[in-house]
Amino acid sequence: MAEALIFHYRQADNFLTRLNPNTKLVCLLSYSITVSSAPSLAVYPLFLLCLIIAAAIRLPWKEYVKESIFFLVIALLMGISAFFHGEGAFNAVSSSLSFLSMVLASMLLADSTMPDELSRSLGSALSHVIGKYAYILSSIMEITLSMIPVIIDSTICMYEARKARGASFFRHPLKSISELSVSILTDLIDKAEMYTDALYSRSYDPEGKRSCAPYRASDVMIICFSIAVPAACLLFINNPQLTI
Repeated sequence: MAEALIFHYRQADNFLTRLNPNTKLVCLLSYSITVSSAPSLAVYPLFLLCLIIAAAIRLPWKEYVKESIFFLVIALLMGISAFFHGEGAFNAVSSSLSFLSMVLASMLLADSTMPDELSRSLGSALSHVIGKYAYILSSIMEITLSMIPVIIDSTICMYEARKARGASFFRHPLKSISELSVSILTDLIDKAEMYTDALYSRSYDPEGKRSCAPYRASDVMIICFSIAVPAACLLFINNPQLTI
């Protein structure tokens, strides 16, 4: 069975993979703040920007859309809820796109960044503020991020295994969901034990100092721009009388 692609690192050589992990994390936070606080009209070009970046790095759309049904359903429900609350069709679609924009931006980060590189870069940056505790936080973050793809793979594997055995969710939905949940949890516990044994066998030190990717001039420029954009948006939202 082929592994899922969603929220997995996909090895490639593009402008996103060459950026420092912290730069991409700052961009994600900046984009999320901007798109969640932007007026409805601004959400559309912001969503288009994310689509252009995804197309530029040749994101495998067919597989990603197939594996993102859950997020698409949530976005649809958000739009329907907004519409029936009297916000109008334009604002309802904007609400859905705002959510999908943040999901897609998160996928772009996961697609172009290895979990260990992201956690090490963040730990190195925070070590100047909180010392060795930054590396402990980095270790927790690294393990957590590494488990997300494992959870997704385990869920898909258990689901397809049940389908191959002729199980149907429509005949006994509650029983099927409970049995599937137990199978997934059992598989995850087994994999977590293997993960723990592998770390102990390698004398893993959560407080150990870790190397991180270097910063380039492009990283500094993008970080400064990413901080300035949401700051400007929040300034104009709180002070609508200001004009450029």
